[in-house]
Amino acid sequence: MLGKLARMAAERSQWSSYGYVFGQRLLRLRTMRGLSQDRLAELAHVSRNQISNLERNDNNGKSPADPSLSTVYRLARALHVPPAVLLPNAGGQVQEICPEHASLAVEVVWPSAPTDTLAFGVDHIFFALPGDEPSFAIGPGEEAQEG
Repeated sequence: MLGKLARMAAERSQWSSYGYVFGQRLLRLRTMRGLSQDRLAELAHVSRNQISNLERNDNNGKSPADPSLSTVYRLARALHVPPAVLLPNAGGQVQEICPEHASLAVEVVWPSAPTDTLAFGVDHIFFALPGDEPSFAIGPGEEAQEG
């Protein structure tokens, strides 16, 4: 029984490291896009509490965050990034402890367009509906359309 508990604790530590890196990537992408937790939640059709829990790698104090596949895709759509950009170590093999990478780059080609790393335009931040093509801020008072 003690061996089983030790294995469970080790697994929790392993997956917790992946949840931590996922949360850091989510936070970085959200702030890069200029979105609040509330606005990202609205665009992704999830709760603001879920965004907060994912960014903090916390599942209501019980365990590390463990987002469903649909949540990952909803967040990716709302952030206008490939889903792999959210995933920790997306280009590598699963390891015991997730390596932390400072870069958001993944082996899929992203960013692939000049607008991929720009903040969303003000109109998109405040008025876009889920699934709308975003506009992007390119400079003071200017906006670029995706295309």
